[in-house]
Amino acid sequence: MKLIKKWLAYAAVAFGAAASALPAAAQETWKLGTAAMPGTVLYDIVMKFINDFNAAAGGELKLEYQHVGNEQEMHQQVVRGRLQMGASSFAGGAILVPEGAVFNTPYLWKNDAERAWVTDNHGVPVIKKFYAEKGLELILVADVGWNDMVCKTACLTPDSLKGQKMRVSPSPASRIVFKQLGSNGVQMPLTEFWPGLQSGLVVGGDLPFLFYVTTPAAQSAPHYVVTRHYHHPSTFIVNKALFDGMKPALREKLLKAVPDANWARKQVADTEGPKMKEFAAKGGFVHQLTDQQREAWAAVIRPGQAEMIAAIGGGAQQVYDALMQGKKVWAEQHEKK
Repeated sequence: MKLIKKWLAYAAVAFGAAASALPAAAQETWKLGTAAMPGTVLYDIVMKFINDFNAAAGGELKLEYQHVGNEQEMHQQVVRGRLQMGASSFAGGAILVPEGAVFNTPYLWKNDAERAWVTDNHGVPVIKKFYAEKGLELILVADVGWNDMVCKTACLTPDSLKGQKMRVSPSPASRIVFKQLGSNGVQMPLTEFWPGLQSGLVVGGDLPFLFYVTTPAAQSAPHYVVTRHYHHPSTFIVNKALFDGMKPALREKLLKAVPDANWARKQVADTEGPKMKEFAAKGGFVHQLTDQQREAWAAVIRPGQAEMIAAIGGGAQQVYDALMQGKKVWAEQHEKK
């Protein structure tokens, strides 16, 4: 019996030594896919989130940046779990969650303060449900920026784009904008826009400035006209099954690392002006419009809102109604003061 106990003791020691010699379990890594490129404020916002979470997670889980140029494909990969997270825009996710495109409704907002408050308090609670139905957890809605006109020549009035070959993005807002303007719309993915401008297949399109200025369009179509015809919110998404399966403490750390929406909006707003001056100094053209000039664009484009919401279908009317209710509440709280 003593020999058996002695043998078991030796065996336990040997097993413990062997176990301690085994390599530690590989750290789990999640990839966050985004079209945001280094050198842009949108990339900086993404990296702040990644770095803040990695510092808090204590090695239990690590996030890594993954560049994915096609936002539509990125959303599909997150749903399938090939990517675990993504940073994009409602327009980029519109094929999967078409209701998000309602936030791009042309000339919907009176000002930035109204837009941010209504989005956070009335829009996000509704759109999160539609994302969840598609297998995505929406954890942040902030800013990409305003879409403005991008042209080879100075396209300062709505009439200047009648009959012109303009690139139409997959966004319902883009389609309705160029339809209302009477342009010859050419639908193409973003990757084909740059060669399309160079070859003359199209003479312009619309993009947010902070993205535009990092692309070949800034050289091929150097006239940027500040029409502010619709706004692009930014989004952070997570594969919902993975999000729901996280340990509560780790999920809390993930959500705590998400940048404050108004902080992120301010980063975008504060960056745009200096970047526009920098672009102009290098030979580009930024055409600022007066309120009267911009209203001339709105008068042509705004009547297409109802057609756009109907074309999106699904729960688009529900999202639109929530935003309109929010605008009503905002007006009651602010316009009478």
